[in-house]
Amino acid sequence: MQRVQLQLTLLFLGCLLSFQSLAAVKIQSWQTSQGAKVMFVAAPELPMMDMRVAFDAGSARDGEKWGLASMTAALIGSATATRNENQISDGFNRLGSEFSQQAGRDSADFSLRCLSREDIRKQALAQFSEVLGKARFDDKILQRERSRWLAMLKQKNSQPQVLASDLLWKTLYGDHPYAHSSDGTMQTVETIKQADLQAFYQRYYTASNAVISLVGDLDRKQAERIAEQLAQALPQGTKPKALPPVEEMKNPQTLMREFPSTQTYILNAQKGIKRGDPDYVALFVANEAFGGGGFGSYLMDEVREKRGLAYSVYSYFAPMKLAGPFTIGLSTKNASAKQAQEVVDHSLHTFVATLNEERLQEIKDNLIGGFPLRMDSNAKLVAYISMIGFYGLPLDYLQWFPQQVEKLSLQQVIDAWKKHIGKSPMLRVMVGEPK
Repeated sequence: MQRVQLQLTLLFLGCLLSFQSLAAVKIQSWQTSQGAKVMFVAAPELPMMDMRVAFDAGSARDGEKWGLASMTAALIGSATATRNENQISDGFNRLGSEFSQQAGRDSADFSLRCLSREDIRKQALAQFSEVLGKARFDDKILQRERSRWLAMLKQKNSQPQVLASDLLWKTLYGDHPYAHSSDGTMQTVETIKQADLQAFYQRYYTASNAVISLVGDLDRKQAERIAEQLAQALPQGTKPKALPPVEEMKNPQTLMREFPSTQTYILNAQKGIKRGDPDYVALFVANEAFGGGGFGSYLMDEVREKRGLAYSVYSYFAPMKLAGPFTIGLSTKNASAKQAQEVVDHSLHTFVATLNEERLQEIKDNLIGGFPLRMDSNAKLVAYISMIGFYGLPLDYLQWFPQQVEKLSLQQVIDAWKKHIGKSPMLRVMVGEPK
């Protein structure tokens, strides 16, 4: 009994410390002399530095060569003007540091993690700056990576859930740059040449197009010097033009693609919201109750618990620079595809009527109580402040968000859901052999 009480006490103290840490998160922001935006949080608790650099260089900037942004990001770190691939890898490993990169539709992101000890930090930063600022695209590495990329795309084409997702984005966004997969297609990747990578790199990997985020055992002056050193390694450049507006589908659509599978993969989507939308918090809370909250959600109860139509069903908003989709997804036996879709349709219409004060408070308590766990490491925190900087959200966002959740009334949640969900045409995609 005493052991259980001790465990509960430690759990309570851990939660208390998490909330205190969250309350203590103070984001500082400024610009370097080269025009790069900097986000900084001092975190002296661990002798580590986490750094993330986000460029407005995602696949929305691909042009006609779909996959160009992702392949450019993937090859950065493979060679520089003075180092080859092995030297770069060995250099980071020797320092016990970690380098990684990724690209999505909006951004290309590069991360460095190392000890904050000055001698190690300086060496890791020097190599990181060289990798980003003096990237070289070796044709032999390009050919190797292209072969690997094509094999990956071929494998994707054998996965019905991926086919459903690609078809959803293509149909929902039409001619917009968001429409195509960040990975590109086998046809477009075949056309990417060394000169394309170099041109994309020179256009988008500039200081004025970068958000530099730092979290770690640093003071403001150290953070300023680090950010300045990295920005100086990049050409100043200019920001790219804003993306064209997202146009809605004119009419609801249902698309079916035959695929030899025992399951039918079903996706429903409509135009959602962009980052910074004033209704985001209310919609986030509503979706936790609808399909984002796992086993306690309305969709899970209707589709799985009551009818046994699917093992899992989910929904989510994907806000981006422009309106990202609101998506509902599940897979079910081919024979039950029609019934499962009917249940989803019915749930969309009946969900709001099931919301009440008790359920809302339960959702709010879970979100507020679990919010500190979303940033319980420096790596998570640097990803958050990078997102805040990239999308121009308020610097107090990490304190503001749970406060707004707590303030929400039931009517505000219902009004936001009714305002957005069902007002845009709904796209339904089925991939499999639905009966």
